[in-house]
Amino acid sequence: MTQHHHRRLNQQGSQSQSISLASRLPEWMSARSGASLAIRVTLATAALATVFVSSAVLYGMFYKLYVPKLLHEATVHLQYDSPTNTTAYIGFVQKPNYRFLSTSQAYTVTLDLHVPTSEYNEKLGNFMISLGMLDAQAGVVYQASRAAILPFRSTAVRYLQTMLRAIPLALGLSQESRVLSVVLADDLYDRLYSPIVAARLVLSQPVQVYSATLTVAARFEGLRYWMYYWRSPVAGLFISLAAMWQVVLMGIAWSVLEAYTTRSSATVRNSPAASTPQQPTTSEDAATLATSTAAAADDRSPIEMAD
Repeated sequence: MTQHHHRRLNQQGSQSQSISLASRLPEWMSARSGASLAIRVTLATAALATVFVSSAVLYGMFYKLYVPKLLHEATVHLQYDSPTNTTAYIGFVQKPNYRFLSTSQAYTVTLDLHVPTSEYNEKLGNFMISLGMLDAQAGVVYQASRAAILPFRSTAVRYLQTMLRAIPLALGLSQESRVLSVVLADDLYDRLYSPIVAARLVLSQPVQVYSATLTVAARFEGLRYWMYYWRSPVAGLFISLAAMWQVVLMGIAWSVLEAYTTRSSATVRNSPAASTPQQPTTSEDAATLATSTAAAADDRSPIEMAD
C-alpha cells in the first residue's frame, strides 16, 4: 500500500511538471459553460478589432509619409516696376528649413492669369513668362520660359458675345474677362540639398491683370496614383493584407512558444528530480501517508521486528 501511495504521489508530481501552455489558462477560459464561451468570443473579437485598428493606423502612417500634398497654390502680386518688365516674387515656405515638395515626385507648375478682354490685351500679342524656382539662398534651382497670348476674337464674335451677355454685364453679374492658363513646368523635381522655397516670375510686357495664381501640382503615377484617386479600395486591400499577416505571425509565434513549453515540460519530467517522492501538500495527503505507514508497520513479521 505504501508503494502504491508513493507511485500515486509521483504521478501527481509528474503531471504538475508537464503542464502545457494551453493548460496554464484560467479555468473560466477552458470551461465549456455558456459564460466562458461568451468571454472567449469577446476576447477574440477584441483581438481582431485590435489587429484591424493597428493595420489601419499603419496604413495611415504609410499614406502620410508616401503620398505628398497634391496642390500648392499661392497668390501672385505682380509688380509693374518698368514699362517693359512685370515681376513677382512668391514665397511658398514660411518656416526655415521646411520642405514643401517631395524629392521623388514630379510636379507641374501653372500660372493662371485672370485678365480683362480689353483692346490693349488683345493687341498685345505674344509675351514671354519666365519662371525661376529658388532655394533658401536665392539660388536658381529650376528655370523655364514660356510664350503666352490671349486667344484671338474677331470683331463680329466680340460684338455678338457682348450682345448675348448684355444683361448680366449691365447688372454686374459678369465681367468681360477670361482666365489664361500657362504651363511653365511639367517635370519639376525638388532637390535634396537645395529645396525649393520660393519662385520668381518675369513678364516681358506689362499685361492688364485682375488676379494671378501660381499652382504647383503633383503628377501622381504608379502606386501613388492608386492610393490617392482610389483611396477606399486600396486602403481596404492594404488593411486586410496587413491584418492577415498579423494573424499569421501571431499563430506562428503561438505555435513556437507552445512547442518550446511542451519540450521543456518533457525534459523536466524525464529528469532524476521527477522520480523523487513528493511531499504531501494537503492535510488529506498527510493523513493518508500516516495511515499507510502505520499499516506497513503492523504488517511486518516478528522476525523483521526482532531485526
